[in-house]
Amino acid sequence: MLNNTTFVPAAQRSANSHLMGMLVTIDQKTGHSSRPTGNGYITRCPGHEDRSPSLSVSAGDDGRILLHCHAGCTVDAICDAANISVRDLFPDSEPIGDIARDHAWLQPRNTQQQAKITEYHYKDTQGNIVFTKVKKEDNNGKAFYWQHIDASGTTVMGMPRNCDKILYNLPTVVEAVLTNEIIFLVEGEKDAETLINQGLIATTATESTTWRESFTDLFKNARIALLYDYDKAGFKRRDFIISNLASKIKSLRVIDLPGIEYTESHGKDITDWLNVEDNTIENFIRLVGQTPEYSTTPQKDSLTVVSLDQLLSLNLPPREMLLHPFLPSQGLGMLVAQRGVGKTHVALGISYAVASGGKFFGWSAQCPKKVLYIDGEMPAVCIQERLKMTVDMNIQKPAEGFFQLLTPDLQDGSMPDLSTTEGRAKIEALLDDVELVVIDNLSCMFRDGGENDSEVWQEPQEWILHLRKRGKTVLMVHHAGKGGKQRGTSKREDILDVVIMLKHPSDYEPSDGARFEVHFDKARHFAGENARAFEAQLIQQDDGMAWKISAVAQAEITTKVAMMHKDGNTIKEIGIALNLSKSRVETQIKKAREGGLIE
Repeated sequence: MLNNTTFVPAAQRSANSHLMGMLVTIDQKTGHSSRPTGNGYITRCPGHEDRSPSLSVSAGDDGRILLHCHAGCTVDAICDAANISVRDLFPDSEPIGDIARDHAWLQPRNTQQQAKITEYHYKDTQGNIVFTKVKKEDNNGKAFYWQHIDASGTTVMGMPRNCDKILYNLPTVVEAVLTNEIIFLVEGEKDAETLINQGLIATTATESTTWRESFTDLFKNARIALLYDYDKAGFKRRDFIISNLASKIKSLRVIDLPGIEYTESHGKDITDWLNVEDNTIENFIRLVGQTPEYSTTPQKDSLTVVSLDQLLSLNLPPREMLLHPFLPSQGLGMLVAQRGVGKTHVALGISYAVASGGKFFGWSAQCPKKVLYIDGEMPAVCIQERLKMTVDMNIQKPAEGFFQLLTPDLQDGSMPDLSTTEGRAKIEALLDDVELVVIDNLSCMFRDGGENDSEVWQEPQEWILHLRKRGKTVLMVHHAGKGGKQRGTSKREDILDVVIMLKHPSDYEPSDGARFEVHFDKARHFAGENARAFEAQLIQQDDGMAWKISAVAQAEITTKVAMMHKDGNTIKEIGIALNLSKSRVETQIKKAREGGLIE
């Protein structure tokens, strides 16, 4: 149980406790433990997708916390990612001194302010305290750190060396497993104590983003009710724990608290919910009782294998073209360009043509199909202006309900994160009769995980394949990197039918406006003239705006071959990207050498 709250002067906190508290804060954010090295510690940096510890943390001679990310993150970026301020790097008892003269917004702390100290004891099954989590609160915010009592009876910062991580309130949890009582698994000791003080059994883990197999083993015969914080980290933790407990324990319920809105960070929790008028503990218990047990989708016991004759005899519906020649039904495509080239122009044009049964860039739709356009970043007024222009440039207009738009400015809350189970579920509820789903763009709509991590993409990829199985066509819009190719892991392209690359011509000037070349970087089911590159430019005519289409100049092809050759691409790769034969690529390389484009 929670100890009685005590007060100690802030100035009494040692530099060591200040450092340890900062390490706990950072480690809780990243889900990984720091380790000593040299005169300080090394841990994973919260400011970037850190796969190998790159953040050095140490204490300066004046007690200040020194942060150095070897990957290049600034101190401001690290503090922002860890949900702390730069102020928190300075000890309570020391003035900021020279730093204040350089940064007037930083002021010395009030060394007379008293701190509120709360201790959460983690006990073994016998009730012995193994280690303690300490929360310190004052007018400058709050910090957490670990401490334990060593064999000599001295209080030591940190957890005992090589100790096993255990759950909070462990003795009561073990007894609850035996007596078949519901155990509430929450995020943080504060929430656990909230429910314990209401006569319920609650627990939490020492780390929010990791889970130990020993915890699952303990819960094998347990009835668990999972609660989570309503922010990005809380949703990620919820999904992670579900994956570790579902179908492995006696009973699992995931409790959704009505009335709490999602926020990117600092989301509300069960303590906040119970503090709202009319949200009584009786209502909460009733909600738990009404929540069905979590169940995973049953898997088939075996795989289905067909013979050649069986496959050839199947009466499979043919794939029709949503937009000839490159976008079929149940097709998967990607539109790639650097910022400001014209991705949204093209994505909206494709969507409008499919929804209206019209044409765009010479591409044609056989008949209208329902489209859901998911815009992740543009202001509503800008998307409105683009669509007004698109309507004015077309004769045909989509029938009511054939072009649906989901855009951030028109939502009460935030846009769903499609890298999460909940985010994808919100989109799936809108797709019953939709045939084309356009996601603009990947960075805004798949917000969890690093772009270069192919493993992070595995779950979204399975969802996209699931949409294809449901008969949906998916077109994803994505940013290009400095080299012109799609940014991040190339694994995204493995399942795609088509990849369209937009690039500014070499003679492009900003005064040209929307002017770009259109290249098919991947064309799975079409070739020849249909896959040839062309140039598009948005121009003003007497009767309004229009797209001017022209062939890519021959000199441009030579330049592109030269650039790809210098980037290390093989003749075959160049030919596929530019839709050129082997002999033509070789001819262009020869011309490039003669023109001095290649040494």
